[in-house]
Amino acid sequence: MIEEWIIKVIKTLDRIMDTWDKLTIRRTLLVVFSILMFLQMVITMFILIFDKALCESWVSVMQTEFVAWGIMIGFYFYVRGKE
Repeated sequence: MIEEWIIKVIKTLDRIMDTWDKLTIRRTLLVVFSILMFLQMVITMFILIFDKALCESWVSVMQTEFVAWGIMIGFYFYVRGKE
């Protein structure tokens, strides 16, 4: 059962990656990821405003997300500039 689900996920990812060159999919992924990061930053600011301590793992997760977001934006504009 789990093997079938994994195979289904891999086939779905293969379809997405085959169409990654299409601007719509790249733009949609960037917009969704940007909205999620913005909401996370707003929640983090509320936590900081109400004097709650943030653990280092939360900050390192946000740092990793910003790096991934930067790479996605860089790739988006790199490929878009070639078209």
